[in-house]
Amino acid sequence: MWQRFSDGLAKLEAAAVGSLILFAALMLCVQISARALFNFSFSWAEESVRYAIIWMVFLSCGLAFRKDAHISIDVLRQILPGPARKTLEVLITLACAALAGLLVWYGGAMVQTLHRFGQVSPAMEAPMYWFYLAIPVSGVLMLIRLAESLVRILHPRPAREPAPVLAG
Repeated sequence: MWQRFSDGLAKLEAAAVGSLILFAALMLCVQISARALFNFSFSWAEESVRYAIIWMVFLSCGLAFRKDAHISIDVLRQILPGPARKTLEVLITLACAALAGLLVWYGGAMVQTLHRFGQVSPAMEAPMYWFYLAIPVSGVLMLIRLAESLVRILHPRPAREPAPVLAG
């Protein structure tokens, strides 16, 4: 059941990131075309692209943890023996989880403050807390992926042997 949830969440994250990339690319093309062809620009276009990119980057962090795609220096991981390597991986995962927890905690506090004061973006006049919500949301997604990583480290699944090839 957890695997279905995790896979569904990954599909949702990937769809959101893909949609944001598509939106940003299309909006920039529309903005450039409008300036070049009609000497007109949308006041909110660049701001919307900026916030779309911010959401895209933050949402991608959880996916990167799921695929173990974050940049890392793995010299120690390569030279340490099995038990020490496992300990190092657990410590790294816990440190990343602590940082993700800080994103949730302080990002949530920032969102509450912005919501309370009612600050809006300059061009779109949208509530700023919508954009800052990317911080705690990504922190929660990272915590989910880091918990999955911790389970994989502590309880590795044995590799399945390939099925025998039948000659016929």
